[in-house]
Amino acid sequence: MKFPALLLGFVLVCSLGIAGYIHTRRKQETQLSKQASFLDIKFRVTRDVLAEYQDQLTQSSTLMEKTKKEMDTLAKDLSVAKTFVEKKRGDVATCKGDRKRLTDEIAAATSEKKHIQSEFVKEKTQWASEFESLKRQFERESTLCKYIDKNSEEGRKLCNISEEPQKPKEKNVEKPKAEAPKAEEPKEPKVE
Repeated sequence: MKFPALLLGFVLVCSLGIAGYIHTRRKQETQLSKQASFLDIKFRVTRDVLAEYQDQLTQSSTLMEKTKKEMDTLAKDLSVAKTFVEKKRGDVATCKGDRKRLTDEIAAATSEKKHIQSEFVKEKTQWASEFESLKRQFERESTLCKYIDKNSEEGRKLCNISEEPQKPKEKNVEKPKAEAPKAEEPKEPKVE
């Protein structure tokens, strides 16, 4: 009787051991299933967040590419604008130089004009005075020549007559009929 009781005790202990083992395994299984479901949920959330990050990354990449293209375009436009500005600055410098040169030339021409005008006024005054003196001298000589005998050598020198007096025969030469007869000139008094 001892053997069946012992066997029964052994089976009971084994059953209790197996029941305890199964119980611990079930606890472990529920704990692992909870952990698996938590990790599954965590994985799904991480996958969704990763998908959002990837979308943001692709959008950022696209935006960065567009920005790079715009930056390249703007850099080209900027270089064109810089060359245009440099060219215009050169043109402005050239214009300023030309303006200064023209201003200097105008100033020089104005001073030269004033100088020429003053010289002209001096020359005009000088010529006017010379003209007046020659006119007075001519009038004096012409009034004097009226009274001087032009046949004498001294009279010709004073009146600046270089030709010989005409002979009376030449004066009586017939004139064409178309001309009207001229009135006789008053005879000059002969002063000796």
